[in-house]
Amino acid sequence: MQSLAQEIRSFSRARLRQQRTRVTTLSGRRLIETWRGACLQLEEEAEAAPGGGGFVPDLSADLQVGVVKPWLLLGSQDAAQDMETMRKHKVT
Repeated sequence: MQSLAQEIRSFSRARLRQQRTRVTTLSGRRLIETWRGACLQLEEEAEAAPGGGGFVPDLSADLQVGVVKPWLLLGSQDAAQDMETMRKHKVT
């Protein structure tokens, strides 16, 4: 089993998957953000948001927890405050 330090040293940026992020502005414009090299590329999505509305707040709790190592978890503050989620991952 590799230590976390060994895994960090063996990190390869080439093995990362390319990600695209859709951003909706207050005016309803939709932009696609993509990193190319060290530069952030922005392109406008062809189709505007219906009705020209802006953001739609997502008030649902984010209870997803990622297990990086058996003793290292990654999650949101929603998950950290949810006792059932913490018990499931034996953190309490």
